Amino acid sequence: MAVAAGTITGVTLLRSKAGGGRKVYLLTVDFQAMASGAADTASVSAVGATILAHTRNGKTVTLRGALPIAPGKDTNMQDVYFTGTAVQAAAVSSDALTGQLSAADGTELTSSTASKGVEIAVIVDEA
Repeated sequence: MAVAAGTITGVTLLRSKAGGGRKVYLLTVDFQAMASGAADTASVSAVGATILAHTRNGKTVTLRGALPIAPGKDTNMQDVYFTGTAVQAAAVSSDALTGQLSAADGTELTSSTASKGVEIAVIVDEA
């Protein structure tokens, strides 16, 4: 099993409340081609660090969760979502997200082509 690494290509603040530390960001991510299709997982590393570099506010960013928002497209022009392996939410591990590349219903893709423009809503706490 191989890991399709994601590269964050865009960061946009979606939601923030005055005085609150919880924020939601839209990340746009490109994924490399999968080596073996359905046996692969996908990951996005340095999520909080990338958000911090984008905001430049000096606050600590703690990753809390992530959900698929809109699909990107692979080189075969099929929709690609970044989801968890059992539910739509991706797994959080320190400053990284892990999951799989899926169709809209969460079914893991068997394609082995690269994907661009996958959108993920990322929930963080800022302190």
